[in-house]
Amino acid sequence: MLAGLLLFLVTYGGACATLTYCLIEWVVPGIFGSVWALGARFVLGIWSFLAFVGLVLGLYLVAKTGIRYVVRRFDELFSAMADVAGKREGSIALPRGLEPAQEVLNALKEEAEQNERAAAAAEERKDELVAYLAHDIKTPLTSIIGYLALLDESPDLPGDIRRRYIATALSKSYRLEELMSDFFEITRYNLQTIPIERSSFDGALFVNQIIDELYPVAQARGLQVVYDGPASFEVFADASHVARVLNNVLRNALAYADARTEVRVRTSLTVGQGNFLWWELTVTDKGRELSPEHIERIFERFFRADDARPTATGGGAGLGLAIAREITRAHGGDIYVQSAAGITSFTVWIPQGAVVSGEPSQA
Repeated sequence: MLAGLLLFLVTYGGACATLTYCLIEWVVPGIFGSVWALGARFVLGIWSFLAFVGLVLGLYLVAKTGIRYVVRRFDELFSAMADVAGKREGSIALPRGLEPAQEVLNALKEEAEQNERAAAAAEERKDELVAYLAHDIKTPLTSIIGYLALLDESPDLPGDIRRRYIATALSKSYRLEELMSDFFEITRYNLQTIPIERSSFDGALFVNQIIDELYPVAQARGLQVVYDGPASFEVFADASHVARVLNNVLRNALAYADARTEVRVRTSLTVGQGNFLWWELTVTDKGRELSPEHIERIFERFFRADDARPTATGGGAGLGLAIAREITRAHGGDIYVQSAAGITSFTVWIPQGAVVSGEPSQA
């Protein structure tokens, strides 16, 4: 404000002096006019000098005020960023003119807080699960030792009783193996670093091999696994990792499907939006449906939906479906679940590339 007033006075005064000088030389002739003209020139020179000084001072004050404003705004921004980094409570509040920055910082702060809560919840679930597995491991181990001790102490047991004891000990051994596998999954469950090495292979042969591997599991529950897809088609993916995805999803279906029902595995190549080719894998089972709350959390690490869909196997570590999702996303795809009227379907989408002249270009 001071700079503006100074500029106004100096400029107005200079203009008045210039006008006075011109009028005197035009109106008042002769020596008297010349004297007045010299005086007017002198005054004009002073006013011109003062105008120049005023201009410089005004520019200096304007620049100084602007720099102070910018520095103050930067200080406020840095202070708000420090609040985000320091995890201080409350929302970020910035002065007028910085509303976009305020929205961005508040969004970052909220996202960081959500990630921290999710990590803490996952760690808590992992600790609970370790305690659960440690307790559960003792049960089959005690049974195995007990039945083997009976067989060792009573060599003259009837053949049918011996066979029953051996079958029970073997069943408990399988259960112990599953629990130990869960422990190994927990120790290496960092799912964010999955190397993907794609190659071409027959998708139909691949899916049928996974189905054959799980035939004993299906037979034990009286389930029939049905393949639904082409006799042969070529896909491009990491076979070892996709095998783990399908194995985890299919095991989940075999564990939760109603006994003596059908589990269907449908697969094909599907052209989606933008003429993009996808490899679809869908596993469908019939059993108790999942609630929307369980569907929302079913791909979380260490989440177990046993309360919603009881299983005779006791369930796993809650990592199978989380691993399936991470591997699928590492391929650039995703996995989805639907459950209604007792029919639950898990669908895996693996990108194959854009379709060019009827042939897919590998992505």
